[in-house]
Amino acid sequence: MTHYEDTSIALDEDGVTIKNYRKPGDTKRIAYQTIRSFEPFEMGFWSGRHRLVGIGFGRPRNWFQWDRDRKNKRTAISIDVGKRILPTATPDDPDAVEAILRESVGKH
Repeated sequence: MTHYEDTSIALDEDGVTIKNYRKPGDTKRIAYQTIRSFEPFEMGFWSGRHRLVGIGFGRPRNWFQWDRDRKNKRTAISIDVGKRILPTATPDDPDAVEAILRESVGKH
């Protein structure tokens, strides 16, 4: 059962799948128990909003998944899994994703 899904991200009972992670069709799976923390943040010109994919200039530790609609979005969510680079997604409904992460990360 999927708790949330859009073109960028899916959250189910076991973890997060970031869609189009490095290129269209590529995914990155993150189990809830491996998530140390997460951070929703407002994107600006230098912090990833106008990137198609890759590292944001103002947030060099964040890897933004491929999202052709990112320029129309305001909020991204970075996920700390204990590595130097933070997987970062731009969901259509960041409030719903944040709520699920808050509930699920502490349980696993």
